[in-house]
Amino acid sequence: MVSAVRGLIFDCDGVLVDSEKFSCGAWLPVLRRRGIEVELSDIEAFIGQSDQAVLEHYRARGAQFPPDILAEREQEYFDLARGHLQSFVGLREALEELRRRDFPVAVASSGDLAKIRFSLEEVGLLEFFPILCSAVEVQRGKPAPDLFLLAVRRLGLAPEACAVVEDAVPGLQAARAAGMKAIGFPSSHPEVVLREAGAQAVLGSYAELLELLG
Repeated sequence: MVSAVRGLIFDCDGVLVDSEKFSCGAWLPVLRRRGIEVELSDIEAFIGQSDQAVLEHYRARGAQFPPDILAEREQEYFDLARGHLQSFVGLREALEELRRRDFPVAVASSGDLAKIRFSLEEVGLLEFFPILCSAVEVQRGKPAPDLFLLAVRRLGLAPEACAVVEDAVPGLQAARAAGMKAIGFPSSHPEVVLREAGAQAVLGSYAELLELLG
């Protein structure tokens, strides 16, 4: 059990929406149009990090990008993902119960706000999250704690009273750096990897979430 939790912060891609393959895949045509040979596995190495991390990686290797590169990549994501996104079994039921309990929740994602809203709308979950936080709103993305500290301020809770649900190593590291409890969701990595990254508990499914909170 993750004790004394009074608020939950969820990552979006790979936690609320099964979207990592679309989110990563959207980079491929954008980079290939600029002569960069890239495979899906190359981009999957950045799961949990911001889009800026991808750009910085390729800039360090000599690539140059136009100012609107992220808008181009986001449009690719919208085109790829529209009509194909799904959520995870048991998640909606868990969110409905949390809402019934007036349990505070927020989303904190490395994607920008338009992408977060689009993804949640596609799977019918936007209504559960009045608080959306994006990495574009903070100076440092995951694994720095900035994004989760922004979310907890908006929730009006202390960091130690909140838990984070994350599928990625940088997100779990960020949660622990923020002084929050870390719950792993194994959609992108196996349990052993999530534990090594700092997860204090790992969900087998969302049916276990409410039991974990007590």
